[in-house]
Amino acid sequence: MNFVRLYHITWKNIKTHPAKVALLVAGLAVGVAVIVGLYTVSRAMHMDLQDKIDEYGANMVITPKSESLPLTYAGVTVGGLQYGSHSLTEKDLEKIRTIEESANVKVVSPKLLGIVEVNGSKTMLAGVRFKDEFDLKKWWEIKQGVRPANDREILLGGKAARRLGAGAGDSLNISGEEFRVAGVLGQVGTEEDELIFIGMKQAQAILERPGEVSFAEVSAWCKDCPIDDIVEQVREKLPGAKVAAVRQAAETRDAVIGQFSLFSLILSVTMGIVAALVVFTNTLSAVRERRREIGVFRAVGYRRSHIALIVLLESAIVGLVAGVGGYLAGFSASGYIAPIATGMDVGVVFDPIVPAIAIGGVVVLSLLAGVYPATVAARLDPSEALNSIT
Repeated sequence: MNFVRLYHITWKNIKTHPAKVALLVAGLAVGVAVIVGLYTVSRAMHMDLQDKIDEYGANMVITPKSESLPLTYAGVTVGGLQYGSHSLTEKDLEKIRTIEESANVKVVSPKLLGIVEVNGSKTMLAGVRFKDEFDLKKWWEIKQGVRPANDREILLGGKAARRLGAGAGDSLNISGEEFRVAGVLGQVGTEEDELIFIGMKQAQAILERPGEVSFAEVSAWCKDCPIDDIVEQVREKLPGAKVAAVRQAAETRDAVIGQFSLFSLILSVTMGIVAALVVFTNTLSAVRERRREIGVFRAVGYRRSHIALIVLLESAIVGLVAGVGGYLAGFSASGYIAPIATGMDVGVVFDPIVPAIAIGGVVVLSLLAGVYPATVAARLDPSEALNSIT
């Protein structure tokens, strides 16, 4: 039997019952739209989380290790005694690039902190590597001036600039040395607003601490970065340092996204089962309504395989149309729903694999749901049609 002829028979039957077919397509399309929308929103949230992790900067802090012993007198704490202190140097930090997971270490940004005299007043100085610092802290914004271009230029925190009465282009005397203010940072609401940022080598010279650093911030967490492994490997390389992961906010948000993803998965599975049942019941009902028509086909020479193929073709066409329509609706809606449903400013991204899986999946689901009705139709006795005619 010609496949084209079977296709025409299938298409003719669809046109004969447009309302039923349209209702079935609409039901399946809604299911596909919900699943696609949930997946797209969940994926956008995961991608946004990785971007935010990069933007938020450090997720690992390295400080010199020290032991302390609290001192009490008559039950009252009167202070503490520190012993066994270790220093941290730039040479120590170079070992981070030798760990097994070094490819996942993005930025190592050391800091050297100290109190200096600036124009006659005491101020906190922070020695940094400006390139690493700007790579780490993408939220930094220079409100006045530009980034330092040489080792005689500095940056001021917003509050420090106001307190010192200095701006871009001014000169400041720091512990007897003249430095030019290249720029002023916008306020970020942290202790950085009170700092003077200067090149690392200049800070070490002014504070008379050559090669030393107070602590270091490390950016090393991305989608596939094993942060726990990195922390352990750094600890092994730097036994005299305390290495701590800073990730509570990211983990909290990741947990929320994980819960949303689990909810999406459960709902998607439920929608898939419901969609399969809808196709199954509608197709089986249609087969029973068309017993006479099917019997006539059998009586005029159509084989059981032909009858089954007609039913399965109808299921496949319904699944294909529902898959295309459902994907388009789900993807379009997700762009509007994502910010509302998640409370996050996330953007959806087109992934060509998703429509292929969505459309192919609903077609396969429709075919599987139509197997039993097709088998029932193929087994109908042609004598029923002859009896109904007479």
